[in-house]
Amino acid sequence: MSDRMNNRRSVLRAALSGAALLTAGRLAAQNWPERSIRLIVPAAPGPFDAIARLIGERLAKALGQPVVIENIPGATGTIGTAAMARAAPDGYTISLGFMPLTIAQTLFPKLAYDIRRDVAPIVQISWGYNILVVHPSLPVKSVAELVAYARANPGKINYGSGGNGSPAHISAEFFKQETGIDMVHVPFKSAAPAVQELMAGRIQVMFGLAPGVIPHIKSGGLRPLAVVGQKRLPAVPEIPSMAEAGYPSVTAIDWQGLLAPAGTPAEIIARLNREVNVILGQPELRERLAAGNVEVVGGSPEELRRLIAADTERWARVIRAAGIRID
Repeated sequence: MSDRMNNRRSVLRAALSGAALLTAGRLAAQNWPERSIRLIVPAAPGPFDAIARLIGERLAKALGQPVVIENIPGATGTIGTAAMARAAPDGYTISLGFMPLTIAQTLFPKLAYDIRRDVAPIVQISWGYNILVVHPSLPVKSVAELVAYARANPGKINYGSGGNGSPAHISAEFFKQETGIDMVHVPFKSAAPAVQELMAGRIQVMFGLAPGVIPHIKSGGLRPLAVVGQKRLPAVPEIPSMAEAGYPSVTAIDWQGLLAPAGTPAEIIARLNREVNVILGQPELRERLAAGNVEVVGGSPEELRRLIAADTERWARVIRAAGIRID
């Protein structure tokens, strides 16, 4: 009888302890935020950093607490993202996420985290578009002409990227697989020198981020063939989309969003989602992002979760089919 009583008391104590912890967690979520929030940008200062700062400044005002930006670059964004995923799931550490993280999930099989399991999506912020561009000396003026020319000259066209496994590399390999053409990859240390080599005519093709190639398109230094997606860009409305060019399946659009460690209380995720969606509706913010050729999105955590899962699966297929490895 004594053993049974002791067991019952142990069960009761465990239940009361669990209930106390649950209550404490709910109270913490209700009182959140009580101190500054760390927003990790897993990249060096640049376009992604600018997006994070625009959101962070406005989020700080909405929450009444500072939002401190911390740049942790390296390894296609995985170092900074790993730091976020390891942080306490209390809402005081979040990070900016982007498409390269879904590429990295397959490129780096020994990652310390899984973006589909160890990360809680908060909200998608924006889309960033790529444009398929060629050197003006290449005798093509449309995607169809490029495909025909490449088929007639297999292995004789060089395309550039910001390195093995970069979005430009993966996008071009996706294009090759969808069209059945053969082009030779020439990797560079970053996108900027790749664009310069394309301008000089030492490579002929590139999938470049819109902000990096639009000035050269407008100056006549590069010839655009298509915006890689389903629609045109307002900044260059004369350039057809890849869908209009006859290749609707070729979609490689970068995304930017906010992420938190898995296990972050649902109440905190919902609050962040609500506040950021309000921020994204501000006309002044939308105009500033549009000036950088970035399209505001917004939406629910579940929508971002589905996007991450779909991108991770798609790029895994492309990477495995192309046999891409990081040296």
